Amino acid sequence: MLRFVLYVLAALGVTAAIAIALIVKLALAPAQGEWSQRVSVGPVGFDVGVPTVLRLVTASWFAPQMAGRTFDTRYGKVRFGWTEANVQEVSCEPCSLNVPELGDKPVQVERLLLTARRDVDALFGNLRITPAGATASELRGRWNGRLTQKTLSLSADIDDAPIGQWYQVLVPALPELQRARIGGTASLRATLMLPEGSFSVQPRLVMFSVDGLGAEGLLESRAGSCGVSARLAGDAWLMRGAVAALDADFFQHAGYESATLARSQAPATPTVAQPSGVKAEKVSAMRTLATPTQAAPTLNEQVARLILPPLPHPAAQQLRDMLYAVELERAPGKQRLLQAYLDMAPWGEGLCGAEAAARRYFKRPARQLEPAQAIWMATMLRDPDATLQKWRGEGQIDKPRARHVAEQVREITNGQRVALLRGVANARFTAPAAP
Repeated sequence: MLRFVLYVLAALGVTAAIAIALIVKLALAPAQGEWSQRVSVGPVGFDVGVPTVLRLVTASWFAPQMAGRTFDTRYGKVRFGWTEANVQEVSCEPCSLNVPELGDKPVQVERLLLTARRDVDALFGNLRITPAGATASELRGRWNGRLTQKTLSLSADIDDAPIGQWYQVLVPALPELQRARIGGTASLRATLMLPEGSFSVQPRLVMFSVDGLGAEGLLESRAGSCGVSARLAGDAWLMRGAVAALDADFFQHAGYESATLARSQAPATPTVAQPSGVKAEKVSAMRTLATPTQAAPTLNEQVARLILPPLPHPAAQQLRDMLYAVELERAPGKQRLLQAYLDMAPWGEGLCGAEAAARRYFKRPARQLEPAQAIWMATMLRDPDATLQKWRGEGQIDKPRARHVAEQVREITNGQRVALLRGVANARFTAPAAP
């Protein structure tokens, strides 16, 4: 008899669970064309409309019912709350997120608190981030969003906070943080479009300063390892050309530009079907892949990459490079930094430094390069091995690229520019034979 009762109870439980799942399935079923997501409840799997779920969770009659409930997620324990001011709270503590570009360890904070309110299809609220560590203060900001049947667009603004605190959140294991004295503040604006996944991140740094890393000593040691210095004057054509080719704003920025930290990614364009009779090469050219876009590093940051061993994670390396780039701005300063860079820059075939490169390619000291020769050597700095290979293969320099660099040279007279462009146009430089 007892066994029969247990069977009945079990059957009723299973029936009730299936019934609840079916009710949920019907209530949350996506409308035609609505953004949907596949979910599973036990053995039952079904699609739900994501906008429908979001409207339900943030509804003023439903949100209070979620108060006090906690869910284990891959980011941490997520807890829902409801305040006396009728504001929904969602907290995650401790909270972590894997960002492969920043390192093997996840970015972790002690607590992430998000408040949320919805007015029809407009979402908004505040956010507070408590970094790990007893002495760290909160990062605070605001967020808002717009919900439609097909998309959710989100944007967030995080207020100014010490730059050192941002480093502690993003790359706490970076050894330089133990000795660097970091000044200045940073704020952040981010946008995200779901479900396509397009995003943008735009930081803003103010009064960024760094001291204590010994960057100048590393620079001088590395520059001297390439042999004889070119001893170029500040107005040397190779100096001007290098700035034009690599970092046109070198003499204006403070060693870094916020744009180098900005990230954005657009959704992939759907693959174009190949029409009959169209070559595969043409079709592949019609496709656009979703790739992050980012500004080129400053010359200071390129110097940091030459004097330091590489890190396996690109974003972590960029954040480390910025620390050294900012310190190098203070000492040794612009002119010496540029001279040292040219004395240790790679120029293809394992050549190190401007003096060795000038003697190899033009059989003269770097100080005696003609303007067009200097511009061409500066043009090579972007990708020296590939440029040298192309030079040899085509039998002449890449004149469009060299002309572009010549046009970017600043603080020269109109007459000098005309002569420089004429020299590039008439250049007949022959690449040296492969060793």
